[in-house]
Amino acid sequence: MFRQSSLFQFKNGDHTCVFYRTQKDLMRVLIPYIADGLRRNERCFCAQKPEILKQLVFDLCFLGIDAHKEIERGALELHREDETYFPNGRFEPQALMDMLIHAMGDAKARGFQSFRSAGELSWAVEGRNDCDLVVGYEKLVDEYYPGKPAIGLCQYQIDKFSPEVLKAVVDAHRMHLDEPTGSSHASIHVHNGHWDAEVVAVTKVESPRYYYVVQTRKRQDVLGWGVAPNFESASASVNQLARSHSSGI
Repeated sequence: MFRQSSLFQFKNGDHTCVFYRTQKDLMRVLIPYIADGLRRNERCFCAQKPEILKQLVFDLCFLGIDAHKEIERGALELHREDETYFPNGRFEPQALMDMLIHAMGDAKARGFQSFRSAGELSWAVEGRNDCDLVVGYEKLVDEYYPGKPAIGLCQYQIDKFSPEVLKAVVDAHRMHLDEPTGSSHASIHVHNGHWDAEVVAVTKVESPRYYYVVQTRKRQDVLGWGVAPNFESASASVNQLARSHSSGI
C-alpha cells in the first residue's frame, strides 16, 4: 500500500533525483509525490514509460483521487518518454529546458499554484549513449529552478548506470532521495555549497520523526544534528545550522 502523502514535502525551486531498483520501489515514491501536487493544485507533468503511466492512474484512483478528472481539467499531464525527450528524434537539452520554462508560465496562467514534474531518464543507457547530455540537462535545470514556481523529480534505475554517471547525476541535483528496498527508513540528502545534510524518516509509522545531521562537504566535520517532528521543521534546522557555518567561514 502506498503512503497518502510523501515523507518529504517538496517546495518551489526543489530539484531532486531518486534512484530505484524495481517498479514497485519507484511507485512508492512517485504516487505520493504526484498525489501531493494534485492536492496542492499544482500542474503535474509526468514523462514515463507506458506501463508506469497506466499504473499511475490506477494507483491515484486507489488513493481516492479522480485521476481522469484531473487529466480532463489539465492538472495531470501524462506523456510517454519518446514524445517528451525526443520530439525531433534526438535528445536536445536546451529545447527540453525551453519546454519546461514555457510549461511553468502556462501553469501559472491557468491558475495552478506551481508546476510539478516527474521524469524517467533511464533511457539514457537503454540503447543510447546520452549520459553526458542528460547530466548537462540536469545542470541547466538545477541552475534555473531556485526561486521558480516549479518542482522537479528525476528518476534513475540505479542498476543501469555506472558509479561515475550516478555521481555526476547526484552532483547535478541539490537533493537526492533514497528509499532502500525493504528498509524501514528513507532519507533525503541535501547538497549546498560547503555543506551536506541528511534527513532520515521511518517509513512504517503514520507520523514519523525526522532525524537530521549536517556536515561540511570537504572535511565532513559534523556541524550539528537533531530530531524534528516533521520534515519542514527538520529542513529549517538544517538551514539554520548551515547559515551559522557559512557566516563563520
